[in-house]
Amino acid sequence: MQPLTKLKRILPAIGLLLLLSPITKAQDSTTTVAEPLQTVQTPNSPNPGSESFLFTGEGSSMFIASKDGNTFVPLTLMLMPLARINDRLFLESGLKMEMQDDGSFAFGLEALNLHYRINSWLTVHAGKFAAPWGNVLDMFGEGFVSRFPIGPIGLSDDGMAPTDLVGFGAQGGFQAGTAKMLYDVYLANGPQLIVNEDGLSDNMTGHMSYESLSDNNKNKAIGGKIGILPFSNSALQIDAFGQYTGQTGDVGSKYQDVSSSSYGADFNFYKTFNITMIRLMGQYEETKTGNATYTVTDATGATSDYTFNNKGNSWYLAGTIRPTGSSNDFVHDLELGARYAQYDPPKNALWGGDPSKQVTLDLTYWFTWSSQVNFGYNIQTDAGTKLNNEFIIRTLYKF
Repeated sequence: MQPLTKLKRILPAIGLLLLLSPITKAQDSTTTVAEPLQTVQTPNSPNPGSESFLFTGEGSSMFIASKDGNTFVPLTLMLMPLARINDRLFLESGLKMEMQDDGSFAFGLEALNLHYRINSWLTVHAGKFAAPWGNVLDMFGEGFVSRFPIGPIGLSDDGMAPTDLVGFGAQGGFQAGTAKMLYDVYLANGPQLIVNEDGLSDNMTGHMSYESLSDNNKNKAIGGKIGILPFSNSALQIDAFGQYTGQTGDVGSKYQDVSSSSYGADFNFYKTFNITMIRLMGQYEETKTGNATYTVTDATGATSDYTFNNKGNSWYLAGTIRPTGSSNDFVHDLELGARYAQYDPPKNALWGGDPSKQVTLDLTYWFTWSSQVNFGYNIQTDAGTKLNNEFIIRTLYKF
């Protein structure tokens, strides 16, 4: 469970809006002010002053309590510098700092991605970037737009689908009558098959690792997302996404040609009824890994062959209600939510078993559109074993 999901999935859009928007100044009608000399910048212009810089980020903290005890979860700080080099070229980057139990900080590179805008419907990019994968990570994964203090089980960073990628891609959108279409495709280093022959019960053999920055073979992952907003007011968005990798094992190993394919769909809908805004959202994803026979060694040193149907899925449904039209300043900043999530791993995998289920209830108070406090209650069973219910408080500030 991670207290902070990745801010970078929405920052390119925000950065462009902020960096490219005109600056206006109010002037007194009785005062004459000389207009400054304007330098017209052409695309790829090397002239001084064509660069812009935006420094943004967020910080969060969490408190978790159950019948076994309670704890403050270490603070996390995300820094996301954005640089516009000229009218077409800009760089997004991200650095995550997370406090450890011993008081030290762990640093991680969340994003380093160079974007080049070719025209109004096409932008190409290259570097380390967030996978365009489902609304859990791609839309509501950002802490400051999430309605829940923790992510749904099996669909956050601990799932069976891509999260971060290193490669290049193309993205954009266009008007199609009253509807809007969007796309985001990529070619990147693929996931890596985990093989561990020690035979322990928590052995992750057959699972995919999506965290490696370098590839372990010559094959690459190809994938992407297409989406549609069918209504002119953009109240509904429906996406379909997928990824395929032909080889995931180490070069020269007997597992080199084990393939991996993932696909899914999501939706997000909101509508205001009288003074109340209702939001419904959901996502389904499935991953299938090619058949393989693994050799494992038990505690006695004996070896045996091990294989299983390596297919799993995750899904969630959620809804929120917010009295946005209330005349009471406190009430209209409250939002009540409920979510059900389920993760079905491969039943016969060493790391699999029965489905894990999760129910999360939440009350959010919005200080601003990007800063909030969540009061959540989490009920969860892990592979059929009921875990302790948790009361969770998360605070988050976006700057």
